[in-house]
Amino acid sequence: MTLAIKTLFGSIVFFAVCASAQAAPTASSSVFATGTNPMVNGTQPDSVTIGGGSVWIEYGNGADSTGAGGSSTIVQYSTSGAVQHTYSISGLADGLKFNPTTGMVWALQNNDANATLSIINPTTQTVSGPLRYGPPYIYTTPGPLARGYDDVAFLNGKVYLSYTNPVNPTDPVLQILNNGNTPTGILTTTSILTAAQTGISVPDIDSLKSTPNGELVLTSEGDGAGTGNPIATFSLIANPGAANQTVTNVPVTDTKGNPAEAMDDVLFPGVTQGTLFVTDTGTNKVYDVKLTGLDPNTPIISLGSFGEVATVNPLTGVVETPLLTGLSAPHGLDFIPFAVPEPSTWAMMLLGFGGLGFLGYGQTRKAKPRAV
Repeated sequence: MTLAIKTLFGSIVFFAVCASAQAAPTASSSVFATGTNPMVNGTQPDSVTIGGGSVWIEYGNGADSTGAGGSSTIVQYSTSGAVQHTYSISGLADGLKFNPTTGMVWALQNNDANATLSIINPTTQTVSGPLRYGPPYIYTTPGPLARGYDDVAFLNGKVYLSYTNPVNPTDPVLQILNNGNTPTGILTTTSILTAAQTGISVPDIDSLKSTPNGELVLTSEGDGAGTGNPIATFSLIANPGAANQTVTNVPVTDTKGNPAEAMDDVLFPGVTQGTLFVTDTGTNKVYDVKLTGLDPNTPIISLGSFGEVATVNPLTGVVETPLLTGLSAPHGLDFIPFAVPEPSTWAMMLLGFGGLGFLGYGQTRKAKPRAV
């Protein structure tokens, strides 16, 4: 369309506002943290969450996922990468999430058996004693049927848990924690989604996040060649737990149709620019990636088999723009938006003062930074 603005001098200046296709996002990356920092002394960074003005990273340290031995290190960083505090959690703390309702950080332990939950209080810098699950959680010892909880999401006052390692179509993969946001005593759950109800043949469930539009998104990290599901898929759950709950599955491939495997985490930015935090488990590094030009509704995914983090078409599942490449084992993701200035009416008026031309907006080229 064409707009006309009358300047203070009475002249009329015409300029065109034209719709254009969404440009590819631009990215600039740097190393945010490493486990080799003597204040950390950790290995295998995995989960990442942001809250309370801090960036929280879980280092697995090779701990056993059934709770048989070892411990994980949770590091609280400032947004500039300074270590603020460290916490030790017994077993493998695979899932890590900041609870915006309470300001606490939840650490899910032992996703393959003997699952427990510990809660970090950033104010007192203390960790609660591990809370254990009761019925219907029944897998408490290692073995072929061993199960546990891999991740947690907070949405509309409710707490959702991804339930790992289903082996039968009737096995649950998504549950609500009945104890709510301030759990005590024995933890109990209500199942709201089974493996069969996902529409995928017994998916290997992993990460769980909420989206800006009020849905949940599950990933199937273990799916790929040699499994019953040759393509890793993310699933969007609308109206979780309600009678009108729906599931939309999006299999992910590269532009040549090669299926994704080892797809660990998915997030929807909800804004056009911000800082993305990425853990690379294989190299013991955490990256921050400054991003601009994002489509708020296009997911960002860590793609282990492709060694990259990239945007993916939310409808077709095809990888669109690599944001960070050359990774060994990309895992956890989280995102801090930063403000986007809006053009003011006064700025638009200034376009007409000279009446001699237009202010042009330069277009930057798409960046594909490599890991360093």
